[in-house]
Amino acid sequence: MNTKLTGMNKRYIILALIALAVGAGMLFLPETKHNKEINPELLLNAIDDPSRFLSTDLITDRLVKKDPALMLIDVRPETQYKAFSIPGSVSIPLDSLLTYSTKALLNNKEVDKVFYSNSDVMSDQAWIITKRAGVEGTFVMKGGVNKWFNDIVKAEKPAATEPTENIALYQFRIAARQYFFGSPDEKMDKVVVSPPKTAIQIIKKPVEVSSGGGC
Repeated sequence: MNTKLTGMNKRYIILALIALAVGAGMLFLPETKHNKEINPELLLNAIDDPSRFLSTDLITDRLVKKDPALMLIDVRPETQYKAFSIPGSVSIPLDSLLTYSTKALLNNKEVDKVFYSNSDVMSDQAWIITKRAGVEGTFVMKGGVNKWFNDIVKAEKPAATEPTENIALYQFRIAARQYFFGSPDEKMDKVVVSPPKTAIQIIKKPVEVSSGGGC
């Protein structure tokens, strides 16, 4: 009985999340005659699929390896992106996701589009909005920039008695931090070096003027 209720509650939460994202998406969706939208039931199933989340360590590994099939997208306001962002990410604010220029980038099927925000709220909205619009190959970096900062920048050294995989993971995180910021200081409280910022130029689609006549 409890399991059934938990499943129902989870479904209601998912539906509420869809409603919020779709509500936000209605403000951001460009006006088109034929919007290719995913079936609501398929969208619900996709939201419930944990494979849409990628870990901070996996994303970090792909960034270090300069994976050309990865596009890490910061959907926070540009002011937050400029204050601090994950090196190698690009800025596409949530309200610019489906503009004329960014839609072309997102439709690249050869690239994994991974959204992140401070936590998971805005990145989940970005995932739902783009998924609903028919964009393929989209993911969410679980935990957002806050978790990435705690995992990579402020990685905690494990005890010598911990399993070897924990020690190996710590060594990977320290090496990654050094790769991104060039600091070997394991007790660094904040990042001093600011990586170059990459912002996507937002281009609004020109309004088509009807010549009149026809239907």
